[in-house]
Amino acid sequence: MMSNVQYAYQNNDDMSMKETIKKDFHVGGSIEKAMTGNVDLQPIAVLQEAFKITAKNFTKFLPAVICLFIAQTALLLLSLKVQLGNPNVFFDAFITGKGFTAEILKAGFMANFWSDVLIAPLYVGVSLMALNHSVGLPTKPSQIVKGFSFTLVSIITMLLISSIQGIGSSIFPLIGLFLTMALSMAILLVCEKRITPIKAIQYSFMATIRKVMPMTAIYLIMMIFFFMSIATAGIGLIWTLPFFFNVKAIIYRNMFGITLQVTSVPNADDDKPESKSDTNVSEPINNDTFNA
Repeated sequence: MMSNVQYAYQNNDDMSMKETIKKDFHVGGSIEKAMTGNVDLQPIAVLQEAFKITAKNFTKFLPAVICLFIAQTALLLLSLKVQLGNPNVFFDAFITGKGFTAEILKAGFMANFWSDVLIAPLYVGVSLMALNHSVGLPTKPSQIVKGFSFTLVSIITMLLISSIQGIGSSIFPLIGLFLTMALSMAILLVCEKRITPIKAIQYSFMATIRKVMPMTAIYLIMMIFFFMSIATAGIGLIWTLPFFFNVKAIIYRNMFGITLQVTSVPNADDDKPESKSDTNVSEPINNDTFNA
């Protein structure tokens, strides 16, 4: 028996000429349960599990996270260069506090906004890898490119999320922070459940409201971890970033659930079956779907 883990949206043409047997099974919560708050979300248990799966998958997951970090940093610097001519103008003003004009502040905001939006496909790729970890499946660094299957829908979703967060932050910074937490599951809902960005944002927000206390506790602890990591000259981010993605994946699994599909394929050389496992997109609760 040979086992291989793939997402259902991958091309399975190599299996098309063989008789296949498919079986679906569900892990975790569901949209219906998330909307009523009937999900198990204990902060300590989530963080402990995330610590274990981060340690287990660290060497395979870290390269993908580093790739995402480098790509987003490059986009951020490029945006600052386009707006200010030299990215150092922003960083010098930020560090020294001198010459920090409204124009520089706006440039920093726009650079962060567009880097978040344009990096969305790679962000999705890393997030889908973390979903694999949350159900005990292995990954490899090259799986980060699977996010490009959702390029258009992920960019649209991130554009909406970032716009809503920006509006909230302009009203009051704490509102922006809350919206960052409340909408954090939206992009995974779009890609894993194949629902529209608007519905994904709605479901993510409502699910967070239903579990606002444990969600707040988890994100506060993660903020502390990030501050501690930055205090180590950023070295701690090597652990904290993969850990953060795995935490989000566990929250998503517990809230909305993940549907897996096991496909058994007869071996061409003998009668022994060869099995493959695909992470299939679970059915949304209505027919309003978004095809990436």
